[in-house]
Amino acid sequence: MSWSWLIILLATYPWLFAADLLSDWTAHWGFNVFISGAAIVVPCSRLRRWQAVLFSGCVGFLFEARRPIPDGTLALALIAIAIFLTSNKPLLRNAPRLLRASLIVNFTATTIWFCATAFTLGQLSFNPLGAFLPQLLLQLITSALVSLILFWPLSLIQNSAMDYMNTPPANETP
Repeated sequence: MSWSWLIILLATYPWLFAADLLSDWTAHWGFNVFISGAAIVVPCSRLRRWQAVLFSGCVGFLFEARRPIPDGTLALALIAIAIFLTSNKPLLRNAPRLLRASLIVNFTATTIWFCATAFTLGQLSFNPLGAFLPQLLLQLITSALVSLILFWPLSLIQNSAMDYMNTPPANETP
């Protein structure tokens, strides 16, 4: 089904919206609830490459729309990750590998987001790394916890949406 990426995006959007609201609530503490990386892993295991790229790009643009980040940075990072994941589908064939990929993708996307935000705000200087590295580590720990907590409910919703649309597992080759 060619529109399955859009339907999965609609099923994932409430989770992204809730993460945005929670990020707004925790912004004055310097926390960001980041689920975009974890949200793209399960669809990349079943969608075709072009569908996964569209899904990842939309998730990236939806997430970064209200953030102080250079335009397209997160979306392009998620698209590159989606291309890598769809090129290596055997890495995503069982639940432990999906969870590990979710953690790695969320770590990577959070690091890219955090560094781009720090660079945009002019807070990334290499002399006082004492302020930058602890905040990055705290953000990565938060990202890992959110990814571990939300992986199962998010993947169940995405898989049930793909099962409802009778989306077969994609071929091993893109």
